Amino acid sequence: MITTLCRAVILYLTAILAVRLMGKRQIGEMQPTELVVTILLSEVAAIPLQDNDIPLINSVASVLLLVSLAVFTSVLTLHNSRCRELFEGHPAIIVRNGKPDFKKMKALRITVQDLLSALRQKDVFELSQVKYAIVETNGTVSVMLKEDYLPLCQGQVPVKREKSALEHLIVCDGKMLKPTLSDLGLTENDVLEHLKRNRVSLEKVMLFTYGESDFEKLIVKEEEE
Repeated sequence: MITTLCRAVILYLTAILAVRLMGKRQIGEMQPTELVVTILLSEVAAIPLQDNDIPLINSVASVLLLVSLAVFTSVLTLHNSRCRELFEGHPAIIVRNGKPDFKKMKALRITVQDLLSALRQKDVFELSQVKYAIVETNGTVSVMLKEDYLPLCQGQVPVKREKSALEHLIVCDGKMLKPTLSDLGLTENDVLEHLKRNRVSLEKVMLFTYGESDFEKLIVKEEEE
């Protein structure tokens, strides 16, 4: 009995350490790799509690290995855009100007009911009010409303609103996001030419976005001291 309790305490502390090393995220905010590791951790930690004949070190070693893989994958996706695309995918626009993109919804296995439910959770009850709805890499849905349906801030009077536009991330940390460029009908040369006119090299770009018809925000990395 005492042995079982001690094993449970050790596995409990090991699991807490593993979760702390992986970082703080809610289940709905996890990337696929993080969710898989979390599920496997619970299974691996439970096995020695069911059978005292299984060496405890086997479970502890497996937990540490899974956490190491999770951390390694996170670092890899942070520095390599191709790996990030492979492990996490990229955001997908499933609604444009109130019209669902059924082709992308089918590819993502999202039904109309799923879409409407996600919109209701964002307090949007009319599809016609949506300018863009985007499925993020963690499965959540982000919504941009049309200008006429944007909420007023406290103390704000009705005024003519500026036209809003969705900004697409095309360069991140010195790397071009080729799937996004392809969706926008842009080429790598288009981006390089624009950067050249601004006298900025690709390697020095922290963030570069494209609006509905033109390049938008360009943020350059700070020089390291």
